[in-house]
Amino acid sequence: MYMQWTTSKSIKNWEKKRMKMKSSKRQKQQKNLKSWISKHEFRGTTKDNINNYIGQRYEADEDVYVETLIPDLPSELQSEVKRHICLDLLKNLTIMKDSGLAKHEPLLLKICDSLKPVFFNEHHYIVKEGDPIDAVFLITEGIVWTCTSNNGEGSGPRHAERLEKGQYFGGKLLEWVLTPTSDDMYNLSKLPVSSKTLKTHTKVEAFALMAHDLKQIWHSKLSRLGQEQLQSKAAARVQRIWHRNHPKTDDSNSIGGGSRKLQKPAKPVSTVVTKQ
Repeated sequence: MYMQWTTSKSIKNWEKKRMKMKSSKRQKQQKNLKSWISKHEFRGTTKDNINNYIGQRYEADEDVYVETLIPDLPSELQSEVKRHICLDLLKNLTIMKDSGLAKHEPLLLKICDSLKPVFFNEHHYIVKEGDPIDAVFLITEGIVWTCTSNNGEGSGPRHAERLEKGQYFGGKLLEWVLTPTSDDMYNLSKLPVSSKTLKTHTKVEAFALMAHDLKQIWHSKLSRLGQEQLQSKAAARVQRIWHRNHPKTDDSNSIGGGSRKLQKPAKPVSTVVTKQ
């Protein structure tokens, strides 16, 4: 009887300890989730839906972590959350503005829906110099450093660049997809190689746009365009790049001046802008 009593008492004490630990764990989870919701400034229905989902998970006695929250959300709520966090960030990317894609909201919404949330601890290598770039990382929380060794490129010193919320890494992949050649148009066996190392300084939250998803979205857009439009867009892009690298002179500014060969592409460019 004494042994049964001591065993029963030990079990009760263990249960109390376990419940206390679980309660402390839940409190920490709730604090982290509230902090995450506040940081991203969710409002109205979206905020209520997130909180309702978290409440249902807790009622079912399941743990809820910020790192796994978004992938576990219902698909429609997932899209709302990703668009809320990343849509404006995408619109403000220089490469999106320069290519004119910042004005194509349906395309940007598709990109948002394809983004994958990723979390990294401090001092973690995300990409190393020489690695293939298979994703674009949109930084939504935390600090990362990019650095290059300048190997084989003269005797210049090593340097690092700080990236924070609202910035991104993987521009080479964006350029590679947005300006494809005939050889790599539908080919994922070749990827650009990183000339920099990407390493976290603090804990980092980011959203990754994988090369496969980016290619698929971009090709879907191209497939809806006719060959004439596609050629006009290519001509417009080439002309923009040429003018960016060759500032106008007084002769090219004058009416009727300059080479006619440089003036001819102006017609398709204006047509493309009108259609967009």
